[in-house]
Amino acid sequence: MSRSVPPKDPTAPSPRVPLRADADGDALLRTIYDKVTATAGRVPTLYQALGNAPAQLQGWIDAAWALRAQAHSDRALRELAILRCAYLAQSEYVWCSHVHLAIVEGASEQQVAHITEWSAHRADYPPATQAVLALTDDLAGQGQVAEATWQAAAEHLDPEALVEVVLTLSWYLHVARVVETLHIPPEGYHARVAPLPPRPGTGAPDQEK
Repeated sequence: MSRSVPPKDPTAPSPRVPLRADADGDALLRTIYDKVTATAGRVPTLYQALGNAPAQLQGWIDAAWALRAQAHSDRALRELAILRCAYLAQSEYVWCSHVHLAIVEGASEQQVAHITEWSAHRADYPPATQAVLALTDDLAGQGQVAEATWQAAAEHLDPEALVEVVLTLSWYLHVARVVETLHIPPEGYHARVAPLPPRPGTGAPDQEK
């Protein structure tokens, strides 16, 4: 069975499951890989790892792509929240995957640059984005959202958008854990992205509000 090569960085841990670089005669996996390649031009290393369980990979893609393409809330706002999640979770993979996406979807370079300490640069973010970033800090930092934080977000977002934001935040916190646990190597294009800034200290996530 063919597998792709380990990560190029010799100091990086090896993937904990084989990376399925091709479908190896698995009809479902071939269908998935063909669709992913047609859409993205390649099969990400994360998908190659999840390809060890093709049916689960299909479910993963269905959920992830729906959150990305079928949500009606502002995409730039959600991408900034994803970057905040990546920072709080210290997920280099999620960070590098979404920096360019955030800018493509309408976030400014300044907003991306300041996302790690957004509360010190509130003028960079409209009120709705500030409210969602505060919600992100609650969810990523404590696993629950304070009522005051929720009500502040609800002043700017309707119920549909609130659900989309919560699902998006929860999804990418989950992605960060899957990537970390399986030791997923970076995608090739990640090398073109500035590294994820480290968080100071080792305590609980920053509560920047």
